[in-house]
Amino acid sequence: MRRLAITCALLLAACGADPVPPLAGLDLTPCPGWTGGVPDTERRLMRAAAAERAGRLCANAKLVAVRAVVK
Repeated sequence: MRRLAITCALLLAACGADPVPPLAGLDLTPCPGWTGGVPDTERRLMRAAAAERAGRLCANAKLVAVRAVVK
């Protein structure tokens, strides 16, 4: 009789909401880079390079977070 009660408790514990997918809490939106036109001055070129670098760093940080969750 004791085994029946334990089995029923385990079966009831298995019933419930579906688990949350592991990647649901991560920010997987695209990282923006340079969205302006072709840089025609040195100042615009430097701003474009900084924006592209920021976008790459953002994307790499998201890849590291995904890799940490998957492993």
